[in-house]
Amino acid sequence: MNTFKVAMQGALLILLSCLLVACSNPNVTRANYHMIGIGMHLSEVTQILGEPDWCDAPRRPNECRWGDEEKNIEVVFVARRVVDKRATGLGHTR
Repeated sequence: MNTFKVAMQGALLILLSCLLVACSNPNVTRANYHMIGIGMHLSEVTQILGEPDWCDAPRRPNECRWGDEEKNIEVVFVARRVVDKRATGLGHTR
């Protein structure tokens, strides 16, 4: 019984660690948000923000998000070029 309890505590600790790492993208900053310009290519955006945490389509995305629900940068693409951007949780961005 003690072995099971220790294993469960260890699994919970690993899960929490993974969640914290996934939610904290250090590139999601107001300064990086302002570096993203209309017309930039997806590859230029990934140079600034790193690989996106979510995209609506893996091969030819129309929208991608960096960060989590509370703090993020979302970018809208047409033909892999930025046409719009928005941010949540970064303070005043416009």
